[in-house]
Amino acid sequence: MTDRPENTPQEPYTPASPVKRIMAWVGIVYMVGFVVLNLYPFFNGGNYLTGIAPLFACPGIGGIFAIALYLARHPDSPYSKKVSMGVLAAVCAVGFAVSLALGIPPLLANFGGGP
Repeated sequence: MTDRPENTPQEPYTPASPVKRIMAWVGIVYMVGFVVLNLYPFFNGGNYLTGIAPLFACPGIGGIFAIALYLARHPDSPYSKKVSMGVLAAVCAVGFAVSLALGIPPLLANFGGGP
């Protein structure tokens, strides 16, 4: 038996917008990162990963990049919004590259490689 009366109309299913789905995937990537960051000391004799904070900017920057590309390619967007989203996507690409450049060497140093 269900608790719902028989004659009530059901609302049709509407999926989440692409922007909401992008934000959800960014949250999933952050949660996986935090789990790995917290489990690492258990398998490495209590030593934490150090110096990798710039890597944790990458999922957020990647999410903003994906949202900017989506909004720039949206057919109903005015030209000014497409241009501004293109500029934002370019800034995000540069920020992503800088974050990787700052975060990969300390990550490799934690594993015994790199400087």
